[in-house]
Amino acid sequence: MRVLLKISPQNQITLRRDLRAMLGPCSHVEVEPVKDGLMLRGAVAMSIEQAQAVYGQHGFTQEVLREALMIVKRRRDTPGG
Repeated sequence: MRVLLKISPQNQITLRRDLRAMLGPCSHVEVEPVKDGLMLRGAVAMSIEQAQAVYGQHGFTQEVLREALMIVKRRRDTPGG
């Protein structure tokens, strides 16, 4: 499915409700450059290996990443979180 989205003067986009639902319950997204575009994924869908590949190069240890992913998951699973 191809969708046209407007980019605001502040360089922001708004996802349509159906596209937002496809990301699942998350408050942050991971953006990855891919050939000919960008890929969006809900940040809570990240495995520890994916998080380490992305953020390990910035000095985050596996222990810190594991704890951060647990916090995000807990917040996602908490009603009103």
